[in-house]
Amino acid sequence: MGCFVVLSLAAELRSIARPDIGFLLYAAGRVLDGARLYVDVVEINPPLIVALNIPPVAIARLLGVSEILVYRLGFALVLCGALGLAWRGLGRALPSEDRALRRGLLVLLAFVLFPVSAQDFGQREHLLLALVLPYLLTAAGRAAGRDPARGEAIGIGVLTGIALALKPQFLPLWLAVELYLRGTGRVGRLRLTPECLAAGAVLLVYAIAIVLWTPEYLPLVAMLGGLYGRFLYDPFLHLLVTGPGAALVWISLLAYVALRDRARHPQLWAIIALAVLLTFLGGAIQQKGLRYHFLPSFALAIVLLGLAAVDVASPLRSGVQRLYRVVALSLAITSVLVVTVENLGQLLHSRPSPEEQAYQDLVRTVRENAQGGSVFVFSYHIGSAYPLINYSGVRSASRFPQLWILAAAYRDQLEAGGPLRYHDPPSMSAGERYLNASVLADLRANQPRVLLVLRNARDLPVNGYRRLDYLAYFGRDPSFRAIFSRYERVGYIGEYAIYRRLRPGEVRVAPPPVEEPGTLDVMRSDRQSLQLRVADPAFLLRLLVFAIVLGGVIYAGRPRPSSPAA
Repeated sequence: MGCFVVLSLAAELRSIARPDIGFLLYAAGRVLDGARLYVDVVEINPPLIVALNIPPVAIARLLGVSEILVYRLGFALVLCGALGLAWRGLGRALPSEDRALRRGLLVLLAFVLFPVSAQDFGQREHLLLALVLPYLLTAAGRAAGRDPARGEAIGIGVLTGIALALKPQFLPLWLAVELYLRGTGRVGRLRLTPECLAAGAVLLVYAIAIVLWTPEYLPLVAMLGGLYGRFLYDPFLHLLVTGPGAALVWISLLAYVALRDRARHPQLWAIIALAVLLTFLGGAIQQKGLRYHFLPSFALAIVLLGLAAVDVASPLRSGVQRLYRVVALSLAITSVLVVTVENLGQLLHSRPSPEEQAYQDLVRTVRENAQGGSVFVFSYHIGSAYPLINYSGVRSASRFPQLWILAAAYRDQLEAGGPLRYHDPPSMSAGERYLNASVLADLRANQPRVLLVLRNARDLPVNGYRRLDYLAYFGRDPSFRAIFSRYERVGYIGEYAIYRRLRPGEVRVAPPPVEEPGTLDVMRSDRQSLQLRVADPAFLLRLLVFAIVLGGVIYAGRPRPSSPAA
């Protein structure tokens, strides 16, 4: 277990921070400095996640170290604490004589919390997974007739409430587990357990706090919520088949259905299977297709496969059951091997790739030209601004993490044929007008020393959001053109054009920010159709590993000929 923790954390410390983490830390710092959330810093998510990022920012400032480093180490401690609670929960979910299984499951939980979650380390779904695990194991213990102490149950309920407050899309998981407990008869139908009451209390207090402390949030969501639903939209039913980890989720659930009558600890199986299903639906209902939205479901699916592999009573009654057990064991082993090797590869990677080198050049160029000032990033993607702003040590001149509102407002046109036509002010939605007014106000108030513009691709449907030409869009307004005229181009790095603000009296020697026709196309896969990724070397390698492991499991489990009698 310790190897998983050390390997994952070491690989994380060598990687570039995720964009969401960079922005939330920056937003927390702005709030600490007196900025108003949802006014000076605009975020579509409820305020709890920003509040949770304030302690690491404050500690980093006190110690004079990187806030990203403090966040990563602090998050790792939270994960270790969750594993400690999970160990106690396993002690209730499993009888005392199953200590070996208890230890094995703890190692598996460490695997899904650390190496499996490496790509999404520190995301809200990662934190939700860690905080909700003790609740799931406690529920399995209650279903088996082993209740926790009242104080511990309250603490677990508080953690569960925090998890659900971070991601309300997963509230059905909590409700389903509570209904399951009452269906088993172990909890009275009208009885509220301490953990249920504590979770409900946290959610109620949080809802009241949002109204009282951040009254600007609800009007903002009313204005932008519809647009946000259109941003990165991927249909719910489509995601049930193509969502990240979907195959693993459905195979684990099929294994549960096939083997549940041979489960040695059926209550634990049922709770984990319920969690796999509800967290998968919680990821799909967000209709984005982002990997971290589905992290809890495919992480728990690995746990369910582990149970299906080792926690079954012999003999199995049919060939179908034997098949699912072999597949479950093979998938679990393959997951451990592949993820561990990927983490080792990230840890041992010493030379930066061309993309990493371009990113380092971008950080250096922004830092040198901003000279302690601010930068305004024109891009629909949060990864354009963060963690660039964190690493370069400059301030953001924009209240937005990215200009996603623009991408959402033109989604239908971006996916259709014909040239892109921008709205005139009377035909803009309230959200688009708000975006224009806010960008103009931020440029005037902050006078950024650097403009970073994501370059537009050719105006073709295949290029999607990259068809947006930010300089053409905002340059239609004379107020924006007057601001742009005070800048000159520094150059191009990767996908970005960089402009610096001219000093008073300085003569321009390079072009200002002006509309430029796109000349390139975006390389991307077709997300609207199901395709076997036969040309993907990584997929083929994983498939080969699975085939080898499957063959080994079948060979190891074959019947042995009996020895002849002497």
